[in-house]
Amino acid sequence: MLNKSLFFSRIPKYLYHKDKTPYFTNPNKMSLVQSQYELFSYGVLIGTIFSFIGLAAILSIKNYFELEFVFWITFSLATIVSIHLTIKKGIMICCYLISFAPSILVLNLIYHTFVNELSFAKIGLLSILLIFLVKYGIRLIKIVFYQNKKLSGRD
Repeated sequence: MLNKSLFFSRIPKYLYHKDKTPYFTNPNKMSLVQSQYELFSYGVLIGTIFSFIGLAAILSIKNYFELEFVFWITFSLATIVSIHLTIKKGIMICCYLISFAPSILVLNLIYHTFVNELSFAKIGLLSILLIFLVKYGIRLIKIVFYQNKKLSGRD
């Protein structure tokens, strides 16, 4: 019985850590360490997704030269560079790009669903996902804004 209680006593440490998982903390009350952890974890997730999108576009442009592939290559590279500049330098214009890059991807999926399939269930689910992504994008902008404010000493 003692081993079981030790196991369950350690679970909250991994599910919610004050510095490493501050997702329920208001952006203006986050410390610099908390904001960096959240930006880094978001950057890894979005950077991985856009790396795969860029790689797929590069591999596809070799066979079919379409303007859409050039757009996705450029957009993926810009997003990956913006992730680095947002985390290291706190540049707001780059923060706007990484905040709404997943939303642009979902909007593209919604557009292709309208054009090709017209599946209302898929459009509904993608619309709900879009709402969550826009809301989280606004949170990221607030995080970088308050982080820059704390770093400049105007707190």
